[in-house]
Amino acid sequence: MTPEIPVVNTRQLFSALLPGFGTDLVCDIGSMDGSDALLFKRRLPASRVVAFEANPRNFERMCNNRSLAANAVSLEPLALCESDGVADFFVVRTDSSERAARLGMSSLYRRAQSEQIERVVQVPTARLDSYVARHAPAARRLALWIDVEGKAFEVIEGARGVLPRVQLVHVEVETRPLIGAAQRIFADVRALLRESGFTELASDYPLTGSQFNVLYARIPREAAARRALQLRLNYAVFRRHATNLVYRLLPARVRGLLAGRFRIRGAIG
Repeated sequence: MTPEIPVVNTRQLFSALLPGFGTDLVCDIGSMDGSDALLFKRRLPASRVVAFEANPRNFERMCNNRSLAANAVSLEPLALCESDGVADFFVVRTDSSERAARLGMSSLYRRAQSEQIERVVQVPTARLDSYVARHAPAARRLALWIDVEGKAFEVIEGARGVLPRVQLVHVEVETRPLIGAAQRIFADVRALLRESGFTELASDYPLTGSQFNVLYARIPREAAARRALQLRLNYAVFRRHATNLVYRLLPARVRGLLAGRFRIRGAIG
């Protein structure tokens, strides 16, 4: 049986924890539109934030995003994985009613639903440790935000050379092969991160689901820092419960509208 961990808004918690870990480099891997990178940059204006996006169409939009430029978010047209080189990238069609969701569904894996694939393009790939060695060698405390449609294990494997410097990892995982038949699943990602010294803090959905995000951290040695981390986690749990209570009191029609607008899965917070 998989032990449960707190279910919270992991995006808010990850962002809130960044300053306390002294983060000097945040990597938004599989950025899609740069919105998360922008949140992190506003949280850490003096730190470097790099948004990696392999989908050429998404990357072009990001390059034309004035907010990203104004806030000095670095943009890289790379698919991070376990090797440096070039790979096929399967671009998902976005000319449907599900356009917003599909913007982030393109992958290094060919999806089983062949009708979803619009085209196949060649994209540059890179290991994160190679990238950091070339472009950010002075970075000492990293945080990784990973949303790469089935390739999370490979991204972390490609970061082995810098993992001792990574303090926080927020990663989207699947408990079964949803993206590609050969993909590594949550159990593999969990084993790799635990082996590397990380502790699971929270998820944004129960671990019995098929896809969710999990937040990992290196637990600080200092007692004061550990207490601060626990307080942040406790507040995230409280906020989740309070927000869900208010949500459940709303009329069903309003809940339905919110669920559609924000893709809410049963609860919010």
